[in-house]
Amino acid sequence: MGLTYTVKKSKAGRLGYRMTGIVFLLLGLAGVVLVWKVPSMKFLVIAVALIAAFYGIYLIRASLRQQAYDITYEFTDEHICLKLHNGEKLLPYDEIKGVQWIEPSPDLDYVMIQIRIEKQQFVLHFTNKRSYAEKIFLYLQERIPQDKG
Repeated sequence: MGLTYTVKKSKAGRLGYRMTGIVFLLLGLAGVVLVWKVPSMKFLVIAVALIAAFYGIYLIRASLRQQAYDITYEFTDEHICLKLHNGEKLLPYDEIKGVQWIEPSPDLDYVMIQIRIEKQQFVLHFTNKRSYAEKIFLYLQERIPQDKG
């Protein structure tokens, strides 16, 4: 028995992150240039400019990570196959550190399943598909060793 689920991500969201990151990076660079023109308050301008530049870099990197793109999860008996925008990745069940059921509000028909692997986490969002989410969650619970936490 194999289950499949695709988490869709917005291309506009990725582009928004990148554009906002570029704006912050440019503001940071402009702040450094401004220090040469206005020598007073040099420390404050450089501090704000560096913070803006680093935040811009953070946003650009966030828009390029694996979880920013569509991911198709195929749950098999041996592993989870992630079909990413740049290839496939296999996650054996014994490498998974934990699976968590997240229900933000009992009034909404929206649940999430969080899969943790070392420093990475993958979140599957289910809107109006609670029964399918429960099916996947139970499927994972049967295959993941429970002593990992």
